[in-house]
Amino acid sequence: MKIIHVINSLDQGGAEMTLIRLINNSSKEHFIITILNSHSLIKKLKKPVQVISIFPLSLKKIKLIKEKIRIYSPDIFQGWMYHGDLISSILGLIYKKKIFWNLRHGKMSLRHSSTKTILLRTFLSFLSHFIPSKIISCSQEGYFVHKRIGYCSKKIFVIPNGINQEYEKNISNQDFSTKKELIIASIGRDNPQKGRTYFLRIIKELSLHRKIKAFIIGRGVTTSLEIKNEMEKYKLNLQLFESFDNINQIFKKIDVLLLTSKFGEGCPNILIEALQAKILCFSTFVGDADYILNNKYLMLPISDPEKSKNIILNLIKSKSKCKEIIEVNYLRSKKKFSPKLMAEKYEKIWNSI
Repeated sequence: MKIIHVINSLDQGGAEMTLIRLINNSSKEHFIITILNSHSLIKKLKKPVQVISIFPLSLKKIKLIKEKIRIYSPDIFQGWMYHGDLISSILGLIYKKKIFWNLRHGKMSLRHSSTKTILLRTFLSFLSHFIPSKIISCSQEGYFVHKRIGYCSKKIFVIPNGINQEYEKNISNQDFSTKKELIIASIGRDNPQKGRTYFLRIIKELSLHRKIKAFIIGRGVTTSLEIKNEMEKYKLNLQLFESFDNINQIFKKIDVLLLTSKFGEGCPNILIEALQAKILCFSTFVGDADYILNNKYLMLPISDPEKSKNIILNLIKSKSKCKEIIEVNYLRSKKKFSPKLMAEKYEKIWNSI
């Protein structure tokens, strides 16, 4: 079976890394069409895969893409995210092949989402009843959100992201209650959905009780005026970093990961990666975070920094409780969110048509 994937780019991102892991663990043949000419993740592919971009668009490029698709002769067009779903649909109809979609978003903010994206999603909700054979969502949250806005729910199947994090922190002697300085991080690109102001407010509250060093890591955070203004306002011990090629460089430095997103998350990769690295994680109730963390003591309210501070402090004062939670979540995340299992589920759905 031959699959052509259509995705925005192969730059660092949750959907992009999921596609890379899917291909690396799949027994099928794969070809990637990106919308943008941005392919920094190609080096992470462990098998030969053809990759071509649509833009910059020209008559010569159109002819080249048509010729490559003709020679490759795919069985399936698999879209990724809204723009990829639309283009995979156009290509699938032109070449009379099976079409599959992929949903990555959870709840969207009308305030922070572009009008074009909202209109495209509405248009796709109508097309979902006629065009795709099946739709894969990375989260239960994505399933329910898209069902509510009119997507054909009987076509949607949930397959969580698969991750294989190789680094493991040694936690045998780890004791947050006696540690002189607690290192806490927020990881992810600069975007309103990430709730960075809320993260900083929680850090401010924690700093009143413990010596805290905080990191915010992600594409665009070092030039974010919002973050810099909040840093100046709260006078925090905080450092900003652009994305690291190797996430292990971050995990080796930190004690705790906070996910403070307000909306938009589906199946947050960073939570699974951190659990598999034996990092203590806390998250707001966003996307499938509560399913991933699987523990009420790790869940934070979405707009109460003082209560969040208390939840964190109450847990980290117990060495045994922290160690137990970290070990349980490590084993569970390795079992439930493995890339091999994810690839098997994708292939089962592809083979079912």
